Amino acid sequence: MSPSETDRQAVETQEVVVEPAADESQSFSSRRRSGQRTRFILNLLLLLYILFVVNGIAFRNPGRIDFTEEKIHSLSPETREVLKLVTKEIRVVFPYYVQLNNSKQMAHYRSLQRAVELLKIYSSEQPLIRVAAEVNSLVDASRWELVREEYDLSSRQFNRLIFHTGEGKGLRQTVMPEDVATFTANPSSPSEPMQISSFRAEEAMTSAIKRLIHRKRLRCYFTQGHGEFQLGGASPMMALRHDLEASGFALASLDLGQLRRVPEDCDLLVIAGAEKAFTQAELDAVQGYLSGGGKLFVTLGVRRSKLESVLEKWGVEVLEGKVRSRITVLEDYSDRSWVVCRSANSIHPVTAPLVAGSDGGRADFGVGLLEPRPLKAVGAPFRLTSDVLLSTGGSDKVERYYLVGGGSSGSGVSEEARSDFTVAAATRQEKIDRPPENWVPLATRLVVLGSGSLLLDNSSQGGGFLNGNHRDFVMNCVNWLVEREELVSEGGVRSQERRIDLAGNPSLRRFVFLAAVLIFPGIFLALGVCVYFLRRS
Repeated sequence: MSPSETDRQAVETQEVVVEPAADESQSFSSRRRSGQRTRFILNLLLLLYILFVVNGIAFRNPGRIDFTEEKIHSLSPETREVLKLVTKEIRVVFPYYVQLNNSKQMAHYRSLQRAVELLKIYSSEQPLIRVAAEVNSLVDASRWELVREEYDLSSRQFNRLIFHTGEGKGLRQTVMPEDVATFTANPSSPSEPMQISSFRAEEAMTSAIKRLIHRKRLRCYFTQGHGEFQLGGASPMMALRHDLEASGFALASLDLGQLRRVPEDCDLLVIAGAEKAFTQAELDAVQGYLSGGGKLFVTLGVRRSKLESVLEKWGVEVLEGKVRSRITVLEDYSDRSWVVCRSANSIHPVTAPLVAGSDGGRADFGVGLLEPRPLKAVGAPFRLTSDVLLSTGGSDKVERYYLVGGGSSGSGVSEEARSDFTVAAATRQEKIDRPPENWVPLATRLVVLGSGSLLLDNSSQGGGFLNGNHRDFVMNCVNWLVEREELVSEGGVRSQERRIDLAGNPSLRRFVFLAAVLIFPGIFLALGVCVYFLRRS
């Protein structure tokens, strides 16, 4: 064989050897790419599955992490305690009717929708509470008919939350938009939706649940015939009457002069603003009621009514005169008949929750009284103890308090004595660690307020029942008197709405524009460029 043929045969042999190696390399590369695609698809499916599971758990469990400063997405300890008392299912119905050109209805719907979202947190804490129906009565007329028939509703019962428990008609409580939030209209553009200025849905819904839990009706008598606030008709205490009835009280008027005794079924006796003198027989009836373990709630009138002698026997002395305030601003002062009491007992069950609740984004604690009469906590029989609930304080250099019409006013009185006055006091059984043998505790409880102005629906300068902490304070007094401490309220969370005003803040408007148009898009563009060059390298 010639050398050229030998070389040609060697080359062909090399070619035959090389070709299988190339095919094997290409096959390995294709298998590798196929494996990468398979792993990518599997990882993508696994990621989607994880996202599906996480979202499923999140939607089924409405609990959430609350990062807000006011803790508006967290239930208060009081609400959690109430939810523990729920033993029967409570169904919530939310029928709504919204016209797009009706600013009031639109604002009401927004507030109630937020309340429904808050109810989901209630459901996570207590599964017996659930939203059973949410129906648009304007669009879904057929379903609205079914809901009306099931829950015995009228055609006008929409734009509200209806809490229902029991079989058939059962028991129900209604929460209106005005209970959930406060609204303000835009004076420059009345056609625009009303704004929600504050949101207090937790307080309203927890109160409704309380009223469903405590279904036992308690008898509450209001004395009449001595110039007291009227209970019936166009009463100035309509809001208080509504709250008492909704809280399980059956209200009735009581003429002590005619009956000469307090009825045996009386769970709470209220003497609201009496100005005329009680007879001795009437005083004996009140004295006998307290001796038997009665519960008495007294708001004093502007004049003495001889009831003071009975109150002093039970640990609360009513002093002479009335308390007024003097405001000093830039060496100029003005006298005011309204006295704002900012000093409250931080231990007593009536006021302790209110004082503690003032730190959670609420306004500072304060109760306004119209010329209250000063009180003094003194000794009481049967080992009863008297506690101060509210006092004027007297530490504020701007606002000072003094007496008019009493022996402590005028010259010769120290600043301390003219600045700090007790205006609300309570009497209860003293706790005894080692009671004497055969000792029987007395269930008597007594609350005395120096003025009855905070019982009235609306009073000038914000001193009525519907203002500030007054409603919570009065209802706490009532619930404490009838020994329902679990219903004593801290008022719930009342978060103030906070809005960003871009029109009045040019620098903020410029920052929002730059962040939306340049900063965040630029960050993502830079990250994309970095990833591109890293992969190429």
